[in-house]
Amino acid sequence: MRYKYLLITFFFPFSLIAQDGGKSAFSFLNVDHSPRTEAVGGSSIAIFDSDVSLSATVPSLLNATMNNELAFTFGDYFSDINLLSFSYAINFNEIGVLGLSLKAITYGEFDANDELGYNQGSFSANDQVLTVGFGKKLNKSFTLGVNINLLNSVYSNYNSFALSSNISSTYFNLDKKFTSTLLFKNIGRQLRFYSSEREKLPFEIQFALSKELKHLPFRYHLSYNKINQFDIKSPYKLMQQTNMETGELEIKEETIAKTALRHIIIGGELNPLRKSLFIRGGFNFQRRFDMTVVNRPAMIGFSWGIGFKVSRYRFDYSRSSYHLSGNPNNFSIATNLTTFGL
Repeated sequence: MRYKYLLITFFFPFSLIAQDGGKSAFSFLNVDHSPRTEAVGGSSIAIFDSDVSLSATVPSLLNATMNNELAFTFGDYFSDINLLSFSYAINFNEIGVLGLSLKAITYGEFDANDELGYNQGSFSANDQVLTVGFGKKLNKSFTLGVNINLLNSVYSNYNSFALSSNISSTYFNLDKKFTSTLLFKNIGRQLRFYSSEREKLPFEIQFALSKELKHLPFRYHLSYNKINQFDIKSPYKLMQQTNMETGELEIKEETIAKTALRHIIIGGELNPLRKSLFIRGGFNFQRRFDMTVVNRPAMIGFSWGIGFKVSRYRFDYSRSSYHLSGNPNNFSIATNLTTFGL
């Protein structure tokens, strides 16, 4: 009976509408704030330690080692876009671990022009996500987690509000240093519309695993995104070209293997001397395939970062190559309030 209410809480969000495919509103939900996640390519949902910033997306990662952990992140995204977030967790012993998170994206100021091009002033745009999550350890190897997200989006005079949930299950083996997670992400629906039409949320299913090597202080990460949708190539990607010899239009077909690779993200963390320094790197196939300029592929799709501890604080930094026009930088600082006697 003691698991009765836990199971009700866990499965309740499935009563919300989980929509998939095509374009969706609230796509900012898929923008990573954590520099640790960004450094290994994205979607690092299988890391079971005290990093509380990861629990905002994956509630089953909430565990007792996060008790009284506090983390702040800042992201210098593209142009004037900034990412801000806060995460905190508290352990209630036998009951479970409660997590609280707030994320915000600000897009800066824009010129407001009428249909004739005359300036009518300026306007701003921003998004916010307030998250309350709960994680429960079922036995020595499994945890379940669920969170509720309150989504708010304001673009000039247009405003939208939505309710969503992430549900996840994590398996971890501390002896073998292996972790795997199955995540149902962005289950929910729009409650207040930008206009008269309801839009869907970017629902997806993700699976990831990570393992630290036995004789090397290196942990690899492997993620498979969008399990619920196989063809995820960009609708804006050029799919046809003119043959310069014949002058005929040719269709560029994508192989099944390349389509499958789009789902995969690989990354790793090296912990030299097994102390407080981490060196990270990752590669995102989807980003590489969709954002590369043919004659200048450069390092598109790659990312890297470092993490280190100084006194009571942990610092993380990442730099990701999304496109030739921009390389987002993410920063975070975390500490445990217990060390300050709080």
